[in-house]
Amino acid sequence: MSTRTVCCGAVVGLLLVAGCARIPVQEISDSRVLLAAARESCARVYMPGTLEEAEEKFAALERGTEPPERKSKRELRRLALEVQDLAKTMINGTAREKAALKKKVREGLVEAIKALHRAEKAEANRYARTTYRAAVEAARAARRLARDECRYPASLDRAAEARRLAEEAVRRAAAFRAELEKKLPVYHIVRPGETLKSIAKNSPLY
Repeated sequence: MSTRTVCCGAVVGLLLVAGCARIPVQEISDSRVLLAAARESCARVYMPGTLEEAEEKFAALERGTEPPERKSKRELRRLALEVQDLAKTMINGTAREKAALKKKVREGLVEAIKALHRAEKAEANRYARTTYRAAVEAARAARRLARDECRYPASLDRAAEARRLAEEAVRRAAAFRAELEKKLPVYHIVRPGETLKSIAKNSPLY
């Protein structure tokens, strides 16, 4: 190998090192990892504005590593650190939000189940069947959604819907029974050949 070849190789190596030195590789890598963690933490649901800002800054950061928008190392490092700060804010913020909502979701499900029990006691499953079944389905959906931390708000909405429908079923059942009682006879004259069983089967009074 000639001295000229060795010198050329050394020059190329120095140029590559100089090029890499303009890019804060570690800071960019850290910002990418933290941003991915923020997305996984449900930031799109709980902190959408902050996530949008962080993604815009990260896009600018990536563009700044290549021509024609190449930025200085100082500017790239500043952008990377800003993305990291926003990502950390989202990770911590969503953790607090999910912890608070988890308790509310649990309480919402309990209230929905209590409302369904009141509806059963009022015989809504018999006298307001459609509304009662809708309440049951809403409660089941709320329970399914509660298994996903990113869907806590939707779970709360369905639990509230289940409670509202159950209460409506109670009112409808009471109104139906009141109307039915107005139409029922107050007594029954026993005819020859009738038994208690036949009376109970054929008379609306019983």
